[in-house]
Amino acid sequence: MQLDKFRPERILSLASGLVDQVTYVPHLPTPGGDVLATRSFSRVGGALNLEATASRLGMNVGHCTPLGKGPRADMIREAMARENVAALGVEDYSTGDSGLCITLVEPNGQRSFVTQSGAEGIRSFEELKQYDYSEDSWLIVYGYELVYPTSKTAFEELFASGLIKSKIVFDPGPTTADLSDEVLTWLGQNASLISCNQSEAERLAAFVSAQCWLLLRKGSQGAELHHQGKIVAVAPGRRVPVVDTNGAGDVHTGAFIAALAAGNGLQESLELACRAAEFSIQKEGGCCGPTWDELLSIR
Repeated sequence: MQLDKFRPERILSLASGLVDQVTYVPHLPTPGGDVLATRSFSRVGGALNLEATASRLGMNVGHCTPLGKGPRADMIREAMARENVAALGVEDYSTGDSGLCITLVEPNGQRSFVTQSGAEGIRSFEELKQYDYSEDSWLIVYGYELVYPTSKTAFEELFASGLIKSKIVFDPGPTTADLSDEVLTWLGQNASLISCNQSEAERLAAFVSAQCWLLLRKGSQGAELHHQGKIVAVAPGRRVPVVDTNGAGDVHTGAFIAALAAGNGLQESLELACRAAEFSIQKEGGCCGPTWDELLSIR
């Protein structure tokens, strides 16, 4: 697939939205110890980081994941309405409230997670087969749903069903080490774009086909785009004041896709994605990608 020729304006997401409980700490606690936090707040995160970024940059975004019922689900629905992300998740097969991610942020912006899945992690093939996986869409798949015991089998059935005609964007995330070889083999052969960091790329290397595009995010060092064993684009990183790196990778991926949809080439899209991620890490919490006016004003 010629990545710069595929420019749909539509994103469908099978990834999880949840609520981040963000807590700033001077350092991580030692085992059995305690640490005094400097501040804490709740913010919608997870897949909404990518989805909100793409929506702010003009894309049509649908969230195809159940949210459940409860205060966290209500918080996510309000955020989705505010960000113009359509709630398309079929709720008939899930129970409980949306999940919670406890996020500890250190002074250098590094974050550590403790995730408790909720309704978004209870998936069945009966639910997944009801979405429209048409060819004119990007389909977002994250690693979390592929390791949760309450969703893993359903996704394996979906992958084997032949229903997916959309172009898959796969981000393995922190669950990379727990993904099975079978799942990685399928995604390595069928994903059109994989977005990951350096350590994740090392785990994926043996599974990624030459036809798959690899978006390698390198933090302050920028990013690279790989295809057929070659680096086809490189965007430099820039050191900016870091407040919170939570969701920066999601913002990078969402901005890259949106930049392509807007008609930018591979090099320009990669550079815009890096600028969007730099914008986001100077903000607190997730869902803080830029609008086009904000992105284009960055020098």
